[in-house]
Amino acid sequence: MSMSAINIVNAATLEKVVLTQRIAGFLSSDHNDEERAAIENVARLLAQDISLQVREALAFELRTCKILPHDLAAKIASDVESVASPFLSSTEVFSDVQLAGLVPHLAEHAHISLARRSDIGPQACMAIVSVGSDKTVNFIIRNEHIKIQEDALKTVTKRFGMNREMMDLLAARADLPLGIVEKIIQKVSEDCRTALAKTYNVDPAIAQELTQSAQNETVWRRIEKASPTQIHAYVIELRKVSQVTTDMVLEFAGRGSLNFLESFIALEAGLTLGAVRTAFYSGDMSAFVSVMQQASISKAAAHEYHRIISKAAQAEQK
Repeated sequence: MSMSAINIVNAATLEKVVLTQRIAGFLSSDHNDEERAAIENVARLLAQDISLQVREALAFELRTCKILPHDLAAKIASDVESVASPFLSSTEVFSDVQLAGLVPHLAEHAHISLARRSDIGPQACMAIVSVGSDKTVNFIIRNEHIKIQEDALKTVTKRFGMNREMMDLLAARADLPLGIVEKIIQKVSEDCRTALAKTYNVDPAIAQELTQSAQNETVWRRIEKASPTQIHAYVIELRKVSQVTTDMVLEFAGRGSLNFLESFIALEAGLTLGAVRTAFYSGDMSAFVSVMQQASISKAAAHEYHRIISKAAQAEQK
């Protein structure tokens, strides 16, 4: 391209940039519908211009307009970051419902621009936490200027409950409903758990109980459909890190996993699985008691284990 051609292109671009200022001024004032429609059509053309500079200028100038056609605003919001982000950070042309409908079609940079706003509405917030990336949702959680509705908080815990860093960020908020506190208290780090219990007056004993319950559920999901061999290997793994408790074994046995109980007792007593199963299902009470003693199981727990085993045996005979 010759220098003269470049100058022509630059001049044309400059003219369009100047035009964006005039368009914004026009659309910010009162005019009849016919005149306004004509200018809006010009703005639509500029929003599709091949020049990034023109589109950036248009978005910047229109960000303060109170009224814009939805298709024009959505076009700008869907553009590249340098166009969309300044516009979305300031514009008031979208209703909360309109933004919520637009969110699934926007890029991450647009989500972040919205998540940083102090006036983001509950519907748009819900849309962002439903489809946004962990990076975007982090910005929502750190936004101290907004109140996050409980439904949105539930969505965050459902989508990112295994993300310890995000759960810690969530725990730092001072406006959580108690139901959410109870959901995340077992998902956060120890320091955050202590702070959370203190901030929301959660009894330490209840906090510990909720934590243990969540841990049990995590283990159960892993063993629920596992083979006896897989369960035995998992019990060995859990015992190494001291995460097997009598209550856990009792709960799992009650939920139908006698394999977990068998493996636990065998490992605690230093016996083979075959020896434990014989003691469990032979009907020899003295053999059962002997195995429980070798495993250092309390009389109360042994009684509960025997009740569950007997119930399961009776059900199998039927």
